[in-house]
Amino acid sequence: MDVQEGSSVNTPSCRRKNKIDRLPLDVQEEIECLYEFVPEVEKHFEVVDKIGEGTFSSVFLAKLREYPNVDQMFALKHIIPTSHPSRIEGELRCLLEIGGCDNVMGVELCMRNKDHVVIVMQYFPHEKFQDYILHMSITDVHDYIKNLLIALRRVHMYDVIHRDVKPSNFLYDRKTKRYALVDFGLAHKAPVTRSSNKSTPSVKTSLTRKQGLLTESKKENTNTCSPDSKVDSQDSLSPDNKSRQYTPDINPTAYAKKLKSPRRLLLAKRALLAKEKQDTRVVSKRSSSSRYVPKACQCFGKPQVCSLCTARSNQNAPRAGTPGFRSPEVLIKCPDQSTAVDIWSAGVIFLSLLSGRYPFFRANDDMTALAQIVSTFGSEQVKEAAKACGKHVICCPSQAPVNLKTMCMRLRSAPLSKATSKKFLKIDPEAESSWKRMPDSAFDLLSKLLDLNPLTRISAEEALKHEFFSEKVFAS
Repeated sequence: MDVQEGSSVNTPSCRRKNKIDRLPLDVQEEIECLYEFVPEVEKHFEVVDKIGEGTFSSVFLAKLREYPNVDQMFALKHIIPTSHPSRIEGELRCLLEIGGCDNVMGVELCMRNKDHVVIVMQYFPHEKFQDYILHMSITDVHDYIKNLLIALRRVHMYDVIHRDVKPSNFLYDRKTKRYALVDFGLAHKAPVTRSSNKSTPSVKTSLTRKQGLLTESKKENTNTCSPDSKVDSQDSLSPDNKSRQYTPDINPTAYAKKLKSPRRLLLAKRALLAKEKQDTRVVSKRSSSSRYVPKACQCFGKPQVCSLCTARSNQNAPRAGTPGFRSPEVLIKCPDQSTAVDIWSAGVIFLSLLSGRYPFFRANDDMTALAQIVSTFGSEQVKEAAKACGKHVICCPSQAPVNLKTMCMRLRSAPLSKATSKKFLKIDPEAESSWKRMPDSAFDLLSKLLDLNPLTRISAEEALKHEFFSEKVFAS
């Protein structure tokens, strides 16, 4: 018995448990489940810790089991089984075709067992954005936003929208000055390219599509309507068709000639008048029974919804992304979205870096997020941008835009809260003093990245040619 017990202690499973027993119990259970779900993971890797968790996946830190002397660590992304196969395929395709260069994370290996998929990538050491945002000098901010735009230029070359650009998905190693754009779980092909989007506004596109659909439907009805089908439609069993079919056409003149008596003629005229009134009532009832659609919305400012608004069909538009980083065209549900969605998110990150506030926009729903954008960029500007997307936004009361430079400088110079001041007790004096030399070109680039109109918003390629990246202040 002693020998058997001693031998059981030396089994691989027991040795594995001894190595991970220092971790929290919930993490230990997740690692054990990962080994069980995908046995290939345990065969090739030794999971050391859990380093991340999202809505659709969990990320683990691991090293090679057969080569313990190799220092290279790996990040194992375990995608939850409920994810759609097309979504997993799209993420892998982006990592394979786009990743591996220009600050875009690549893929090393992929393992699958039934519904469980594990993507293996190189581990990228990094810090949390909120832990170093106030320690960054203007040179650090310059390098950070430049490398982010380099990564987006690479992604947008393939007409792919990342759709979840945020600091936690753009990893930054301050020691080695390396960057990596990760998490392509929400990425997809852009339905509208930037060039076509600029040339044809979405309003004209949607109208053209609707007119085309109506024309096609009319053609189909004309082609499929044979003489037999016309007869069938006339023989319909609806009450209106019956009344039209069995009511004889009465000619008053011919009817009056058949009646010789004046009294009978008077009665016949009265009968004809009564019938005309009855027919008029029937026609009015039929027209009233059909839905009345006004030319303009009748429910504005009233506690009701007019027939024009209820008759509108639901418009499906992609709105995936992290709250606070969604662009205006996403918030107003514009169906024609391009890679400009990612540029707006990059602009929000740049806004946080310049103001020293993260997150800059904090909202629980799309309408609150849109209201925060209106309070920053102005109501009339938001209305004009919405018109370019084929939408109508009503803002009451009107709001004037704020000066981005004045706002950022005031926020950065404002005293920190107690919790924040404790976290940043030792701020580098040189980094803090460098903000006095921030050029105006930084805020010009910020305004172009945060252009409310996606049709005129600057692209990553154009942004990298901006004056901000050729300033003498940042010359090495």
